[in-house]
Amino acid sequence: MRHSTTWPFARSRVVCRWITRPHSSLSFESFQALAVSNTKHQIYISRTHDPFINLSIEHYLLQKSHVDSTILFLYVNRPCVVIGRNQNPWLEVDHRMLKNVPAIAGSPFSQNQDSGKILEEVVLVRRRSGGGTVFHDFGNVNYSVICPTQNFNRDKHAEMVVRAIRKINRRARVNERHDIVLDSGSLMPETDRPDPYDTHKTAFWPGDGNTPPRKVSGSAYKLIRQRSLHHGTCLLASPNISTISGYLKSPAEPFLKARGVESVRSPIANVLECNENIPDKVSVFELSIVNAFVNMYGLCDCKKSTHQSGILNEIAMPHIPIRHIDESVEKIPEIKKGIDELKSLNWLYGQTPQFMLSSHVCEEDDRKRPPLPAWLYSARIFLQIKSGIITSSQISTSSGFNVVDAALNRALVDIKVFQVDSFKALVELAGLSRGSESKISDIAAWLDLTLGK
Repeated sequence: MRHSTTWPFARSRVVCRWITRPHSSLSFESFQALAVSNTKHQIYISRTHDPFINLSIEHYLLQKSHVDSTILFLYVNRPCVVIGRNQNPWLEVDHRMLKNVPAIAGSPFSQNQDSGKILEEVVLVRRRSGGGTVFHDFGNVNYSVICPTQNFNRDKHAEMVVRAIRKINRRARVNERHDIVLDSGSLMPETDRPDPYDTHKTAFWPGDGNTPPRKVSGSAYKLIRQRSLHHGTCLLASPNISTISGYLKSPAEPFLKARGVESVRSPIANVLECNENIPDKVSVFELSIVNAFVNMYGLCDCKKSTHQSGILNEIAMPHIPIRHIDESVEKIPEIKKGIDELKSLNWLYGQTPQFMLSSHVCEEDDRKRPPLPAWLYSARIFLQIKSGIITSSQISTSSGFNVVDAALNRALVDIKVFQVDSFKALVELAGLSRGSESKISDIAAWLDLTLGK
């Protein structure tokens, strides 16, 4: 017998309308004044889906809000991949898939594109907090809590979000990595079930090797002297769930050794099952997070019944307003500066910690490599890259260096990888690919495929 993991709230239309009825957004002047005020608790929902704006609003609230305030900020981004502050974009992401570049038939680089439909446009963003790489789309809800550092711990607001998720899926819990997962096993016997208010355990068995718990939200943090930010992305009902792993699998990974933070790969799932047709599901879930926030901080005036049989039949209505904000906040100088920084190539790629790319086993990286394409024969490729700039190149087309190899290596040093549209075009422009005996053009083509050109 299948045990239901979700609760019936599709008919809770009054809840939905409470948060989705037309709201006028705060003017940017009002937002600016309120954000820095000593208002102790604030709730904001963004009406823009621009990741550069939303991440810059977060940063503004972290930097400028009153030291004693606690702020909940919710937003939904258009499709994008967001890497952590200290991550390597060439290691974390398939750039050709981001650009919707068709894979070469029969190429080992085509495997990512077999996993699902490729979207027309997916932007790449580097955020200011640490942590791993995540995929955003219209089926995800992003949550941020900014609070005094003295009140911060890594589980507190993850537990808050679990309480919100449990209103629609009872399998949710916080794991030992502070991620939110769904247990995938069967329902425990009643005598074995933990306290239902324990956010680190559920009434379901975690699962086994074939069906492990599925991650629905990770966490990232940024702490400054008096303020702390905890934010995460909750996979609520992403229509791209089968495609996400393709975007987050780089063809350069077997050849690239990086400093910095690498993402921990985990099996993922949506909180809602794909066949659950729930109206305004994102808005209902936003309300559930608001409800968990106001309960945690004792901000409730009363409770209103919405649906007799659902767990959402009692909703805490906050006595503080939910404020909507939009793209007009770009007029705030600090937010505009933040947006410009996030969009710059120097931020996106120039902040990358040092790494190396090597086609073969070497002293610095003794991992076994996949075989190179037959058309490269005995070529050897070794690049050192710092802040996105090639600082050292040792490429040979055969068992030993020759004059052409030396010219290629000289041409590549000091090149900004992120400003190269095509290595093949680069070597052709430098006159280094003439003659069929030269493998320079083939090496450049391999670099294009590996680094996503």
